[in-house]
Amino acid sequence: MLKGFLNIPWFVWSAVALIVALIYSFIWPNDRIRDLTGFRFLILRWAHALTWLLLAVNFLLRGLSPALTSTANIVALAAGLAYVSFILITFVVR
Repeated sequence: MLKGFLNIPWFVWSAVALIVALIYSFIWPNDRIRDLTGFRFLILRWAHALTWLLLAVNFLLRGLSPALTSTANIVALAAGLAYVSFILITFVVR
């Protein structure tokens, strides 16, 4: 089993990220986005959960094989872009 960040296996990090993604998928403050529609609703509702799901995939790829590191980096970049879009829509775009 490949050790990851803080000497904890990547599979453990993947499981933790997947749990957080599930929490953000099913437990969400719906009252804050009730009156939004379209693209802004989509980003505010699902981008944070997507970020954690992509991080889980990233950690899983890193745990499977060191040869998949470049693919894991691309998935991590996609997670970062999803999170930046979430932050921009949340705090910048009104």
